[in-house]
Amino acid sequence: MQSTASKRRTRPKVSPGRTIIEMIRVVWHLSPLFLINIAMFMAIAVTMYYFGGPVDTVTHAPVTFGETLYMCGVTGLTIGYGDIVPTTPIGRAAAVSVAFLGVLLTGLITSAAVLAVQRASGYNDSGGQ
Repeated sequence: MQSTASKRRTRPKVSPGRTIIEMIRVVWHLSPLFLINIAMFMAIAVTMYYFGGPVDTVTHAPVTFGETLYMCGVTGLTIGYGDIVPTTPIGRAAAVSVAFLGVLLTGLITSAAVLAVQRASGYNDSGGQ
């Protein structure tokens, strides 16, 4: 009979350098998806700037394109400080679209990181360790 110590599975060692290399490989393979996401983000940001009516909540003044990009970035990361807000229905729809793209991008990055760690550790999905 085996002792409990020998029954335990040993975890594979994961090298940080190998993990980074695998992450670069995975991101390289997924680069078309990242580029599409970034292009859509920029298109929505331009739409937001021209048709969304974003204003600063403190001064109630229209914001610059840079501030609109900042607002879209904060919305895409689902942080949502609320310091700049869209004031038109088109702007609000664009904000929801940016938030959705941010969730997709977060999932894409997370899944790429998981795959990179699995590859770096030698994990084989079909047969386990």
